[in-house]
Amino acid sequence: MDKDFDKDDLEKIAELLELTKKEKNISVVANALGISEFETLGIVHTLIERGNHIIVKQYDDGFHLLNKGDPVEVEGGKYSFGTDENNEFKFAVISDTRLGSKSQQLAILNDIYRKAQEMGIHNVILCGNISAGLKPITDVESNFIDDTQAQIDYIVANYPKYEGIKTYFILGKEDNKHLTKNNINIGQRIASQRPDMIYLGKDLCDITIDRAKMQVLNSKLSKTYTASYRPQQTIDAYRSEDKPDILLFGGLLQMEKFKYRGVDCITVPSVCATDKEMKTKRYNNTIGAWYVTAKTNEKGLLESINAIDSPYFISNKNDYKGTTIMIPSSSKKTIDLDNASIETGLKSFNYIKNGMSIDTFMSKFNISYKELQGLLHIWEYCGKKVDIVPEGKEMVFKKNTPKKATYSKAGLDDLNYSEILVVSDTHFGNIHNQLHLLNELYQEAYNRGITTVLHVGDMTDGNYPNRPENPRQQFLHGFDEQVGYVADMYPEIDGMTTYYILGSHDETHYKNGQATVDRWLDATRKDMKFLGQDNGEITINKVKYVLDHPGGGSSQSLSYKPQKRIEILESHMKPKILLIGHYHKSYHFLYRNVQCLEVPALCGKTQFQQKQGLINSVGGYFLKVWSDKKGHVQYVEPEEIAYGKKDLWDEAGKDKKKVKKLTIPHGIY
Repeated sequence: MDKDFDKDDLEKIAELLELTKKEKNISVVANALGISEFETLGIVHTLIERGNHIIVKQYDDGFHLLNKGDPVEVEGGKYSFGTDENNEFKFAVISDTRLGSKSQQLAILNDIYRKAQEMGIHNVILCGNISAGLKPITDVESNFIDDTQAQIDYIVANYPKYEGIKTYFILGKEDNKHLTKNNINIGQRIASQRPDMIYLGKDLCDITIDRAKMQVLNSKLSKTYTASYRPQQTIDAYRSEDKPDILLFGGLLQMEKFKYRGVDCITVPSVCATDKEMKTKRYNNTIGAWYVTAKTNEKGLLESINAIDSPYFISNKNDYKGTTIMIPSSSKKTIDLDNASIETGLKSFNYIKNGMSIDTFMSKFNISYKELQGLLHIWEYCGKKVDIVPEGKEMVFKKNTPKKATYSKAGLDDLNYSEILVVSDTHFGNIHNQLHLLNELYQEAYNRGITTVLHVGDMTDGNYPNRPENPRQQFLHGFDEQVGYVADMYPEIDGMTTYYILGSHDETHYKNGQATVDRWLDATRKDMKFLGQDNGEITINKVKYVLDHPGGGSSQSLSYKPQKRIEILESHMKPKILLIGHYHKSYHFLYRNVQCLEVPALCGKTQFQQKQGLINSVGGYFLKVWSDKKGHVQYVEPEEIAYGKKDLWDEAGKDKKKVKKLTIPHGIY
């Protein structure tokens, strides 16, 4: 039966756990503790019930005990959050800080926490790999701290601590190397020393926000070329009753947001620079954070989730050198300095002054020149660089201590702000077009004060003589009917301009009869401006946007086609923001420093899509962008407006009869 331990019990427990790190006969343990073997087994039984990994074995000479380390979760943990008076829960999301690695970015991590505090965020969720983990003995390049206890001490001492902010974290595959090699669960150790850091579990944790379900996990599987593959694979594996409303996916070193099978998925970038392993495996590594607002309805169920992405494009290669000296405990056993501990040698760094003779130093600490060389190596290993240079007839010290790395990204209020409406693939003339939903988006854009709308192609359904089913899928046929419908029915709001490109469906009018949609629309609608066939460019607040309507087939993976589109762009041709139509998918990610948005359609699933087994997402985006005076994008919030089956009208005949043109003249609401 479980019980509460008193102070004497706790002392015995600590001694028992230490004694049994190596397998021992129970009689030896009992004698050391000064209690009976039965009482010893009673304590062991209680510890096992509480989750400690203690193995009891029976041999001819009696029972043996072996402590395999800290308690380990068999399954993920569980945690609950409530919402504020607005039914909102605000939090920041990060992953892969990998503290103890030479690639760590502690300065950026601190800046993320400063921004969270400025935004009134009190909770940060870390999706695994808080530590650098342990590297093979042959790898001396990756970590500047390669010892379990030293990494724990370093994290406890240096992880950001901001008033009013708590950090909730799971472990990742790097963290679990401490468990595999040294039987130490670093999550429990860190949380026991930092009250502001709450350990949620190993690899994953299920969280509720009111009644909404959120899962936090760190990928155990390797990263793939196709960015969206692992998250989609994970969501596909859920049974319907097990699906969370929100999935926070760490360990993939990428930044993306999309909705798939009803799950709002956010993959979480790293807060570390590209390290040796990433380079070897050719991993694309994105640095940054998400600032998220989840809103629930009156029943406590998820109503919406909005997220601002905050990438950091420049890392500091020497971030780790400006940090506090940490002493690897394994080194304490192997290096002595004048019969003193390694700590004494490290503290002796503070005794050095620029220009001090090395003879003076060696005399002070009674060491040889060879021992001094070893000490120089240890100082450098711990991030404190000092050189020996000639000065006159003597050799003297010259300190080369890097300044502590700092990073201060501009806050939202200090940047230029733009909000635009982005739509695509309206396919006017198709029986599945959804004019009433387009009107709804324009009305909301007007309510928000938006004056710019971008349409990413396939405004009309076109004419495909090679598709026998095409006429039956249309209620408007030919150029005059379809383009006339756009001119007559497309929303028209005073002060609002729609910039558009044409897609492959629009182009069929030209291919079949050389009728140009752009000239006809530009002549009849002064609020609609043509940017190009298949591709167009526009600059807003000095930010370069490219609208792209590709050809060809789609793919099951959301990211594959956009990745290929971005990869063909030469560096000097890359936009800051790329908007892609054609695929009828909804997806946002950062790739090659390009903010990319796949824009959903405003048309229901057609017969052609059904035959081809294609995804058809219906909706639009309110895209919020914060940029500096040079046009560099600092933050992006892609607010998706997604429509489901209940929002769609089956056939556009209903549209044609019931939907009126949305017209808002100047000064009229």
